[in-house]
Amino acid sequence: MKLFMVNPEKCTGCHLCELACSFNKHGVFNRELSNIRVENDEDRALNVPVKCMQCDDAPCIASCVTRALFKDLETGAVLWDKDRCIRCKACVIACPFGCVSLVRKERSTNISICDLCSGQPKCIEVCREKAIDYVDENRINNKKREKTFYKVLNQKDGGMQNG
Repeated sequence: MKLFMVNPEKCTGCHLCELACSFNKHGVFNRELSNIRVENDEDRALNVPVKCMQCDDAPCIASCVTRALFKDLETGAVLWDKDRCIRCKACVIACPFGCVSLVRKERSTNISICDLCSGQPKCIEVCREKAIDYVDENRINNKKREKTFYKVLNQKDGGMQNG
């Protein structure tokens, strides 16, 4: 399975990810319709891309009385079944990251949540700085092990620099 990764230190705050998302999902360039948002942390001088965390125990899924939200077993994405949804907003309220919203389009109201663009996130395709990425979880686990190995090695050898 792949995981969405964010590196705020690389994000320039250009908002191209937001525009790509809104265009892919709604056919318009409108940051307010995007399922990813770039938040500015002025205290630390960082721009932080935020999107659905695809939580293992997703509060949005647990709160849905009609089971209109569910996990895609292949991608791990939280998906929405519009025919089952009664638009009660329980999922919107339950999301601790504010990543589920209601979008009014013409005469209907729909739930808007990142579905990882069926495994090909458009936000990542347009990120020139590579501040966001979609990587295999094994690659992440290998990097963590490597980092831990070098940390332990540095402590053992009195600060030998590597990795």
